[in-house]
Amino acid sequence: MDFKRYLIFTHYGAFLFEYGGDSKNLTIDSIKHYKIFNEDEIPKIMCDLRNGNFEIIESLKKEWNLNDNNENECKRNHINNNSKNITVEEIIVEYLEDKPTVPGNFVRENIYNIGKKYGVFENYEDFIEKLNLWTTEFTKLLMKESSEKKDKLIIQTVSALDDLDETLNLFSERLREWYSLYFPEMDKLIKKHDLYVDLISEYFNRENYTRTRLKKTLPSKLARTLSTAAKNSMGAELSERDLSTIKLFAEEVKSMYLLRKKLQDYLEELMKEIAPNLTKLAGPSLGARLISLTGGIDRLSKLPASTIQVLGAEKALFAHLREGAQPPKHGVIFQHPFIQSSPWWIRGKVARALACKLSIGIRADVFGNYIAEELMESLSKKVESIKEKNPEPKRKKSVNRDRKKTGNVRGKRKNREEKEKKEEKGKKEKKGKNIPRKGKTKNKKDNKKNNMNNKIKNKDNISKKKKGRKIIGKTSSKF
Repeated sequence: MDFKRYLIFTHYGAFLFEYGGDSKNLTIDSIKHYKIFNEDEIPKIMCDLRNGNFEIIESLKKEWNLNDNNENECKRNHINNNSKNITVEEIIVEYLEDKPTVPGNFVRENIYNIGKKYGVFENYEDFIEKLNLWTTEFTKLLMKESSEKKDKLIIQTVSALDDLDETLNLFSERLREWYSLYFPEMDKLIKKHDLYVDLISEYFNRENYTRTRLKKTLPSKLARTLSTAAKNSMGAELSERDLSTIKLFAEEVKSMYLLRKKLQDYLEELMKEIAPNLTKLAGPSLGARLISLTGGIDRLSKLPASTIQVLGAEKALFAHLREGAQPPKHGVIFQHPFIQSSPWWIRGKVARALACKLSIGIRADVFGNYIAEELMESLSKKVESIKEKNPEPKRKKSVNRDRKKTGNVRGKRKNREEKEKKEEKGKKEKKGKNIPRKGKTKNKKDNKKNNMNNKIKNKDNISKKKKGRKIIGKTSSKF
């Protein structure tokens, strides 16, 4: 009988079985070697095994003198996608997350008895208590590792920049309205918020907006128009106390703009460190936005190019699926200069080509290969070929365009409209057939009105007849 050796990892130790294929002969005595772990190191060992760090296997081989062939390589033997069984010099290694083998099932069923035999547990309550403690510490280590990933820092930085942009827009608008009481002409001349804030924090008084000073920060033409506008301003005259308060507010807004720049630089450094291929292809801002939308670079690497193409356009995508609207051609990748600089009729094709290269670059970042230069060169060639093949927009037939736009939803609407028309025709025909008879009205209300009118007419006729009659009879004797 051919015997195979199985190395089974549990929470508290490793056990080497020799198994020949007969499950009836498998007992605790079938354990040929064992190693009980230190209780303080158990969560770390569990975490290392989960992450694929198999250094402990080599140490066990040396301790048990199993290196007969002097081989140091570990070969993975994938049974299925969920299995982590590996073969190390004819030893099948398994731990409790794997698809179970026969010895693995035996260990699962007798995990308490094995631990009690080797002095790990005193009783069943001790077993439950220790198992609870080890799994809790193991979960804490996993959470710590997850929070230490750099892509989580990217997600938080992108969210901080979004919040900061929203706050800056709000404060800048407030500053414009406030300062317009004093210098309203400047609001129309200076469009950028950050430049507007810089000018207020530096000059703040209309008398300081001279041409010589403004030339340092503005073009000569704009400096001249702004200086003349400051001289002839129709704004109110404010006191020094009011102007100093506005200046203080402007300086705080300016410090927020400086903070935003620092966060942007920090994000660029993180992106170059974690995803150099994605940074080269899409830029740091767009690459970080894609990672933030998916929740991590690992999740982003698992998405197909078609999904990456429409990330950020979920509303338009579901409108297409539910209402039959036109499908979106691109999501947040529209910010890429290749798409923005392309004519409108080829933007969908350019977005598709860009998404394909981005998906390849992201996967290369996960596995640690730098191929950004090759991808960028092939992408630029692909975009040029798309532009050459499509110099002008293609004219499509109206029938085909209607089908593409509406699809099945249009057919449903037509059927519904036809049903409504048939119902209306049926109602009209019924109205034509149900002609009211003479003396009878269509509705109950009309019948009631006619009845009331007839009663009134009858009363009038009776009263007229009574007036026209001569009363014949005996006269009363009473006077």
